[in-house]
Amino acid sequence: MGRSKAILLLVGIFTTISLVGISCSRGPKADNTAVDNTITNTAIDNTAINNTAVINPTDQTTTTVSGSGLPDPSSIKTSLAAETTNAESAVKTLQPDAILQLVSIKFINSLSDQTGLATNYYIYASASNPNFYYLVNMPRNGERLKRFLMPVEDLDLPFDLLPIPAKYWKLSYADALKAAEQRGGSDFRAKHKTFEVSAILAIPAGQYLSWFVTYRATDGTGDVLKASVDANSGAVSLI
Repeated sequence: MGRSKAILLLVGIFTTISLVGISCSRGPKADNTAVDNTITNTAIDNTAINNTAVINPTDQTTTTVSGSGLPDPSSIKTSLAAETTNAESAVKTLQPDAILQLVSIKFINSLSDQTGLATNYYIYASASNPNFYYLVNMPRNGERLKRFLMPVEDLDLPFDLLPIPAKYWKLSYADALKAAEQRGGSDFRAKHKTFEVSAILAIPAGQYLSWFVTYRATDGTGDVLKASVDANSGAVSLI
């Protein structure tokens, strides 16, 4: 084995040990379900604030991926850019220094924005008010966006979140799900009539900005498929 390969191997081993140690020291490992449940429960307990902006539904009548309902990534770039801008504008009316730290999107029984989209949260943190997260739910069916305030301790993550760097956010949720579909997601959906699919964009401290995708069967089998998709390079790893 060459010296450079040996060094990379050792770095990989030490990095893995360090990340595992951090996770163990801060509590149980968080997954997409934990994040989804926390967000859902908190949203139910808070009063929604309607914004005057209405998000237009995504046009999926002509460009979908393999009959999944998932829009072709190239067909929604403009609408997603507008959605992200609108979410930021909405949250900054509440907290001007809010910075995006996590995006969480969830589908039920379909990957279509019209028939399957359950929640689509943009989650922000504020340096001047660090005790709370600011959530903006962005529907894609013509409904108004809604904003929520969540105590930081309610989003119990076993790692520290970093601000999402725009320069590395090159792939959308649709890109990530398309990649996951090709690595077993499509077969998973074909096997299970009822399921949930969540995609979370985050950059845990010490890691790369990635979409963390989870397919979870809701038919009683308990089957789960997990993958991470690098939001910059598109590299896919099954977890």
